[in-house]
Amino acid sequence: MNKTIRLVHHQIKTVTSWPLVGISLLSLVIYLFFLMVPLSLESGNPLWVLLGRFHPLILHFPIVLILLVTAGIILAQLKPGIIHPSVIRAILGVSVVASLFAIGAGYVLYLSEDYSGPLVSNHFYGALVTGSCLSIATIFYELRLVSDQVSRAFFFGFLILTNASLAYTSHLGGSLTHGEYYLSEPINSLLPAKKSDKAPEDMLLYSDIVATILETRCANCHNENKSKGDLLLTSHSALLEAGKSEKTAVIPGDPNGSELMVRILLPEDHDDRMPPEGKPGLTESEISVLRFWIETGASEEMTKGEIQDKPVLAELEQMMPEIQQAQYKILEEKEAFDEALKELQGMASDRGIEIVPDELANGDYFGLKMKFPPSPFGGRELQEFSGYFPHFSRVSLASSDVTDDDLYYLGKMTQLRRLVLQKTAIEGDGLPYLKDLPLLEELNLSFTLLDDASLLHLLSFPSLKKVYLFGTSLNDEVIEAVQKHRPDLEIILEEGPFY
Repeated sequence: MNKTIRLVHHQIKTVTSWPLVGISLLSLVIYLFFLMVPLSLESGNPLWVLLGRFHPLILHFPIVLILLVTAGIILAQLKPGIIHPSVIRAILGVSVVASLFAIGAGYVLYLSEDYSGPLVSNHFYGALVTGSCLSIATIFYELRLVSDQVSRAFFFGFLILTNASLAYTSHLGGSLTHGEYYLSEPINSLLPAKKSDKAPEDMLLYSDIVATILETRCANCHNENKSKGDLLLTSHSALLEAGKSEKTAVIPGDPNGSELMVRILLPEDHDDRMPPEGKPGLTESEISVLRFWIETGASEEMTKGEIQDKPVLAELEQMMPEIQQAQYKILEEKEAFDEALKELQGMASDRGIEIVPDELANGDYFGLKMKFPPSPFGGRELQEFSGYFPHFSRVSLASSDVTDDDLYYLGKMTQLRRLVLQKTAIEGDGLPYLKDLPLLEELNLSFTLLDDASLLHLLSFPSLKKVYLFGTSLNDEVIEAVQKHRPDLEIILEEGPFY
């Protein structure tokens, strides 16, 4: 009799488990779809924007539920019977559904509002890992796919992975919203304030003052890692270019026509205001300085000592303590960069290559190029610089010994924007190693053995804008087909630059 009751109870439990298992399996399929199937949405479409903006509203709900179910599991292990399994099951079920909605809304936000950059991509992939691990943990909790002991081990393992991935993804989300140094900034504020040794009169109005304002207020959403609307505000040249709206951020001499000033002065509740609602806007002093800088021609050379406008000077005097402290931080970072550059140049001196700051990346990353006549340089030599791979943004290996296999190492240069491989032994089989580079815009494959099939790999390069194919044996029909499927990709049948 007791055996029959236990059997019936087990069958009832199994039947009631299947809906939750089904939801978890459906979530896994959707996450896999997000990962494998490239989608695009109409940028700025009000419906998609509305759905996407539910992401910050609901994302805290699954976070709390995941932490709650983890605490409940730990408590149940310490004191068996204190929490009924049905309560754990209910929280797991709601957390799986809530995670699916939060990740789905985030995906729509990612596609509809022109976010780009590795920080955004890593945040998205971290969310997919978190949701997938939670779903798998729930499946093992509900179904005894193997022995009870092994199933429990799998459940606890994936629950730990869920929490670890949640912490990482939440950190990236905080960095996206509040800046890369969101967590470390309060700690740094406890340390004694340090100031730049540069005299106030010698400070450059743009690089020392205006750039500091933009870095503090605007660069969180407009940097190399997260360029909302394809607008960068991290260099003087970028400010003079138009973003996706085709409106120029700064028009020298015309503050009223400069999109930067227009966005800054919009009402707080306006969708296009910079910074957006919920983030600290610019102070009146900062706005006055920005307007003055644009009115006087948006110069890079003007110093504070050259300014004669008394109201602006008064505003600058009020801002100077914070500006000097920020300038000290900039100098510290520059010293670290110069030290790394010195070490890299020492390594490069006897390897037939040259390493310099990449001016096209605002001098924040390194450029590598072959010396001529070229010395032997291949995959073995390239690996010696592996510790600095994330800090290269421009690489020219023209006439080097690199092969398709060596493209694996170049695929680890996550900041790479321009890559020259002309006159190498590249045949194209290694191009898939480069397809996940989030910032790669320009690729030179002139005078290589690239074949027609390998050219199709370029269709999956997310940010590629320009490719040089002079001197290859590619068929015109294949080039036309690629151009048809990627009209945004400029295919140039010229040799192209060596660097």
